[in-house]
Amino acid sequence: MKVINAYRNIMLAIILIFMSTLLAAASFDCRKASIEVEYMICENQKLSRADERMASAYHKLRRILPESERSLLKDDQREWLKERNLELPQCTGCEINFYEIRIQQLGPVEQVSFNCGIASSTVEKKICHSRLLQHADGRMAKVYESLQHELKQDQQLWLKERNERLSQSYCDTSCAWQFYKDRIEFFVRYGVND
Repeated sequence: MKVINAYRNIMLAIILIFMSTLLAAASFDCRKASIEVEYMICENQKLSRADERMASAYHKLRRILPESERSLLKDDQREWLKERNLELPQCTGCEINFYEIRIQQLGPVEQVSFNCGIASSTVEKKICHSRLLQHADGRMAKVYESLQHELKQDQQLWLKERNERLSQSYCDTSCAWQFYKDRIEFFVRYGVND
């Protein structure tokens, strides 16, 4: 009887350790999961870790932003979560890449890729005036680094397009952030397919 009780206690301890690892891994409490995507995340350790990395990157970036840009990032994150909730259940085998794109857009927090002290163009000044755009420019440059030999000409064309787009009066911080996010997504997808 003592052996059976000891065995049961050991098994119970193992189950509790396993469950606490799963519950703590996602960026939310898995005991409160309520939608299909949340259950998916809680049941998949890699996806759970990706969710945690994404949330950590989001919070680190949000902390360094001025209040006006925090609300922009918060709204952007809400939109990303809505997209995730719709697309992930349909996405077989691409869940981690979906997260990796967002993680690369959010962090780690970067500085602008050029010297704001000598910024002369309207676009450079627009980027330097926004902490979110400084980060976006720095992230884009970091993600591009490993692909520069293959995509140098493509990047030069993109920079021209960026300068045209961001110089337009209608292209505010939100517009410019979206433009940079799209470019980071392109690099991540290119790197995955390479």
